[in-house]
Amino acid sequence: MLGSLHVRSGTRDLTPGAAKIRALLAMLVLRHNQIVPTRDLTDELWGDRPPATALPTLHTYVYKLRKLLGDGPATIITKPYGYLLVTAPDTIDAHRFDRLVADGWRSLERDDPRHATDALTKALALWRGPALTDITAGELLSAHITRLEEGRLRALELRLAADLRLGRHRQIISELKELIATHPLHEDFHAKLMTALYQVGRRGEALQVYQNLRRILVGRLGLEPSPALSRLQRQLLTADPRLDPPTTTTTPTTTGTTTGTTTATDPSPPPVPAQLPADTPDLTGRHQHITRLHDLLTNPAPTTPTITCLTGMPGAGTTTLAVHAAHRARTAYPDGQLYADLGAATTPADPADVLTGFLRATGTPAADIPTGRDERAKLFRTWCSGRRVLILLDDATGAAQITPLLPGTPGCAVIITAATTPNGPPGTHHLHLGPLTPDESLHLLAAIIGPHRLAAERPAAHRLAALCGHLPLALRAAAARLTTGPGLTLTALADRLTDPATRLTELAVPDLDPRTAFHTAYQRLTHPERGLFRLLGLLPTPDITTGQAAALLGCDPAHADHLLARLAAHSLLLTHPAPTGPPRHTIHDLLRLYARERLQAELHTPALTTTGPH
Repeated sequence: MLGSLHVRSGTRDLTPGAAKIRALLAMLVLRHNQIVPTRDLTDELWGDRPPATALPTLHTYVYKLRKLLGDGPATIITKPYGYLLVTAPDTIDAHRFDRLVADGWRSLERDDPRHATDALTKALALWRGPALTDITAGELLSAHITRLEEGRLRALELRLAADLRLGRHRQIISELKELIATHPLHEDFHAKLMTALYQVGRRGEALQVYQNLRRILVGRLGLEPSPALSRLQRQLLTADPRLDPPTTTTTPTTTGTTTGTTTATDPSPPPVPAQLPADTPDLTGRHQHITRLHDLLTNPAPTTPTITCLTGMPGAGTTTLAVHAAHRARTAYPDGQLYADLGAATTPADPADVLTGFLRATGTPAADIPTGRDERAKLFRTWCSGRRVLILLDDATGAAQITPLLPGTPGCAVIITAATTPNGPPGTHHLHLGPLTPDESLHLLAAIIGPHRLAAERPAAHRLAALCGHLPLALRAAAARLTTGPGLTLTALADRLTDPATRLTELAVPDLDPRTAFHTAYQRLTHPERGLFRLLGLLPTPDITTGQAAALLGCDPAHADHLLARLAAHSLLLTHPAPTGPPRHTIHDLLRLYARERLQAELHTPALTTTGPH
């Protein structure tokens, strides 16, 4: 894959000759050991307007590929709604490249630049030219090719950083000049060239590199160099001792009469962390929330970090919105973006472990990371001081988990997603996500299945969105069914969802299963909270009063009201304040169906069932 497409089995060349069959094989290989939906393959081969014969033609291409591969390194298996290419990952050069780059990155984190440069050099040696250079790529393959090429640049950055740490600044100057000629806007290559030139005593040339880049950026884009590069320029101007070349000590070796040298590692500027997950291209709606988040992130508080907490019922898309907002605002945080999945869905992450990851990402040597959580938190706050850093803490459990991870100075921002609103520091901004509006639901469906298909069955689309309760996760699951199920119409799927007893099962799509999200939230509840939640499945309508809850539990209203408030705090109920008397609560239709399932499961556990004849 790292060059022209080339398939080899022993000494035999099995590379397909036909352009579309090569593109098909490339798609299957890049997503090896995963089912590639038929829709993705037809979109890649024929774009938005596939011919009427697209499916039979695709079947013919797959048949030809199977015949060509024979008993070679890979096997193509037909699956419902798609195809699966089974092969050992190490038979693919792109996989070996990713593995070697990860090894090199881990070695740099362990302060072992010698092993890092060896691993990264091997990774880069796998490239034979631009990725898939002989493939006529559509939209999906183009995205994969872009990822591969960006990975190649990242590997180069890491290998050059390892070389600088080893004191090889003189050897890499020519290579860096060639890279800058090819990538005139790549700031990291310019920074490394400036550092290398300075370390061989050519400070004037190093400063000229900065001026040349600034002239290009201002002239072409109207932009100044990044704060990190500007800081490096100031370090050069003041002859900052942290940029001095590494010291070299001579130690005897046993290779004949030759005297070996050991080079100390160089304190080169650490990489700027950029840990945000990929943005969601088809995010729909949430305009007010997006605007509010952008305003908060780009207009930071003058004396404190900006902290925003997003909550919402399971499947409302809090993580999707948080990642999108972080990407929109990341240029306002040039010193880095950090991300941590706090793991509320499984085992909550230990803040001490998260701090270790953050400190390593900032370039802190492993030996300098303290052993205690509080000391790590202090060191992290010290690093954040004077920097503009964006931190995304996803799926948090509470204040005790969040507080050690917060910066203490202005200029930084934190986005928190949580099912239960944590007691954050004073000044925390809280935003709650509910279901989408009907129009937003249709826009989301159209973005995934295509506007023409939705327009052809618009009444069914309205019905489908309503049956999904306008919940983003459920809508995405339904759209996934429509895109991977050949011949499945919106009307047919809406008819299937009409039955409440099977609706959640119909929406059970791998990685997009509302029932799984609901179960995660259910597991966080206490036993009394679970008991009330299950009983809510008995109600004929989504509206719940304190009196109804008390009657279901057989308890006093005060206790029922307390449990309803706890379920609302877990985002499993929506609370509506009343002018007088206790507030009114509602439960989402899909959550009510899940509550009914949990009640039935509880009633049919072995401990509760009777034995003998019925």
